[in-house]
Amino acid sequence: MTRVVIHAGFHKTGTTSVQSTLRANRALLEPHLRVYLKADFDALTEATRAFCAAPEDDAALNAVGRYAMRFFRRIERDDPRPILMSSEDLSGHLPGRRRRPGYHAAPRIMSVIAENARHRFGDNLDLIFFFSTRDSDTWLRSTWWQNLRSTRLTDDLDLYATRPEVATDLTGTVEAVAKAVAPARVMSESLDLSRDRREGPLAPLLDLFALVPEIRDALAILPPVNAQPVSGLDEVFLALNRSALSEENLRDAKKNLRRIANKQSQEPLIVTNW
Repeated sequence: MTRVVIHAGFHKTGTTSVQSTLRANRALLEPHLRVYLKADFDALTEATRAFCAAPEDDAALNAVGRYAMRFFRRIERDDPRPILMSSEDLSGHLPGRRRRPGYHAAPRIMSVIAENARHRFGDNLDLIFFFSTRDSDTWLRSTWWQNLRSTRLTDDLDLYATRPEVATDLTGTVEAVAKAVAPARVMSESLDLSRDRREGPLAPLLDLFALVPEIRDALAILPPVNAQPVSGLDEVFLALNRSALSEENLRDAKKNLRRIANKQSQEPLIVTNW
């Protein structure tokens, strides 16, 4: 039986920290676990985001299936090691990014991925989809910050919260995926719980594999990645986004301010904003 765990989201729930720690420990895990990150199936994530942006386009959904099968065909079926895929982009775009819709397409995307995984592994497949979640208010604020720093978003948090594409029910999405991919299992855990464990948001994923304690204890656990600085840059970035700065100068200003803020802060990152 080949266990395949697909960690498909969500954005701003510790996923970047999970992937950074997996990348840093890939050599240690390799004898026990086959780890695949976004770069290993980039064409598939491009297809999932394209379908998210055009959910009525059958050709876009067919592309998801095509690239999923191309990826699974590269995986040796007789290898006894379990498989872990991790990329939040499998669920679509970060909600609020350039006013694109969020995770409404995730159930259909996961259904197509599951179908192609079954085609590749047959009855030998033990398929699990895993989603990391978090409290709705902190998740909303975290997506606002991510869009604020990465795009020219000019909405303050209150206005941003009224936008329909960011009104995403993570728990509801997980439930919809579970119906779409049955009989595959769907599991989730909130960052509000996992952050207190030694491996942070990676911990519930590691629980799905029979790793000996010595391997888990030997993992190098990295600090939170892609978190919001403590120095209150959100209002500064909002003002910069509303300014007349060119795109190039805006990017440089944000980059320099983030570097300064992280350097000067005694506690560079807020753990609540993985």
